[in-house]
Amino acid sequence: MSSWLLWAYPPAWRERYGDELVGLLEADADGGSVPLRVKLDVIGAGLVQRLRSSGLVGDELPPEGRIRAGVLLVLSSWAAFVVAGLAFAKTSEHWQAVTPETDRGVANAAFSGVLLGAELGTLAVLLGIALVARPLFAFLRAGGWEKIHRFVLRAIGASGLTGVVLAGVVAWAHQLTNAQRNGGDWLYSGAFLVVVAGTVASIGLWTQVAVVTARQLALTRASLRRETFLAAATTLTMAVMTVASTIWWTSVYSALPVRIVVVTLVMLAATALAATGTLRSVRALRA
Repeated sequence: MSSWLLWAYPPAWRERYGDELVGLLEADADGGSVPLRVKLDVIGAGLVQRLRSSGLVGDELPPEGRIRAGVLLVLSSWAAFVVAGLAFAKTSEHWQAVTPETDRGVANAAFSGVLLGAELGTLAVLLGIALVARPLFAFLRAGGWEKIHRFVLRAIGASGLTGVVLAGVVAWAHQLTNAQRNGGDWLYSGAFLVVVAGTVASIGLWTQVAVVTARQLALTRASLRRETFLAAATTLTMAVMTVASTIWWTSVYSALPVRIVVVTLVMLAATALAATGTLRSVRALRA
């Protein structure tokens, strides 16, 4: 059955075209399994449709809409980059203790570049949020809470549940040895994975809140220009961190573990999406 592939698409699209797509896939498979290449194409197209439905892409938008969409694509990419950054931070814990002092020169410089990029990127994102404080207040005062409260409450619930589990895992960790905390206790490892999943879900849900809310704010052309500048700055910090973290990996590890390759690929993908969003906003500003 190919119906599970439809979950890559937004609900409205599934309701309108889902049965037709499943019929085409099953007819093309002719009783066999759908080829992996076709599955990947369908999933990729579904993700694009999700981006369109969320207002993050789409050339049919007016210039102001394309500016806003580009900025929000950068914000969403930053959220994905934060997830990769958290994985990087976990992997790089106590790296000086296992690296000879004579081999730390390049690694130290690269690690400092990652930290500086994280600080500057976070500052740019916070400034972008601060710049829309007045339109946000006006939106909420005009009854906007009714439009976003479901998303906010969902994000709060996920964050609260993750916090509770995290507190329990931290307390549990103090009673375990270092070996048990690093894969020796499968129950603890499972609980840690639950915290990771909850953290990723919380970041995703809060990003959804930001996107849904920002799409409805009344922003001036000057505000959109400033947001584009901050989006470009954020994209630049992501590129710097990607390069710096790659240099750090290769300086510290002789053979890269799979998790490091995955983290690097996520950073590259997020940076590429952010660059796409920035270019869209800049082009729309010139339109």
